[in-house]
Amino acid sequence: MGKQQEGINGGFSGRLGNVVGYNWRGRWCVRSLPADFKDARTDAQLHQRQLFSAMVRFAGRAKRILGLGLEVASRNAGVTPGNYFIRLNKQCFALQDGELAVDLPELRLSDGPVAPVAFEAPQLLDDTTISVAFEKNPLHRNCSQDDEVYLVAYCLEYKDFDFSNATARRRQQVVLQLNEAWVGKEVHLWGFVVDRAGRASQSLYIGNGILGDFPTETDDNGIDFQTDDTAAPTAAEPSFRDAASPDALATVAAPSRAAPPGEK
Repeated sequence: MGKQQEGINGGFSGRLGNVVGYNWRGRWCVRSLPADFKDARTDAQLHQRQLFSAMVRFAGRAKRILGLGLEVASRNAGVTPGNYFIRLNKQCFALQDGELAVDLPELRLSDGPVAPVAFEAPQLLDDTTISVAFEKNPLHRNCSQDDEVYLVAYCLEYKDFDFSNATARRRQQVVLQLNEAWVGKEVHLWGFVVDRAGRASQSLYIGNGILGDFPTETDDNGIDFQTDDTAAPTAAEPSFRDAASPDALATVAAPSRAAPPGEK
């Protein structure tokens, strides 16, 4: 049964005849009732439902990031950021032995007309801090020195996202502090830009690597300091790889620990 909202000139919610009323992003909308639905359960349909449910859960982990990178694009398309994300990336997902496999280098976390920046190779400042320098691209017509640059990280083991504070394009460097529980885990990085109107650039995959447990040395005053990370990495402690890395497909399996890390 439909319920009238805001008087006779307002919208309504619920069923009224053969239509359904609902509120979406502050606007009252109606849609027709669905036709008779036959819940067929072929192997292909069950597989597709399982895949779609897994994609929705994955998008939910990136909800805050999608609110930055896809808010305007999704509003223009008349869908939610999560739905827009799935539409944009459906070719990046597959099921392998019941687990969701994601083509992380091809994954897009933002979309829009804003000029991107050119990210350089990531640098590990300490155990949990990643710094990425970038070229600001000041000559592009959709570019402002005050555009905000974000760095996004995904921990493969914990199946969780994190992202940096905004950095102005003119700063030419963005820094991301990650949870200590991610040390020693594989981390994937993306970056994108958001302008004053909330529009975004297309996200760029930067690379992946192990969040390292850095050795320390002691100076003459007995003070520990972090070593320079320009030395060649060892097999046990690989450096971050760029977007040309051959690791094209990552399986998002269940984490080995009982619970993901908490909020920072």
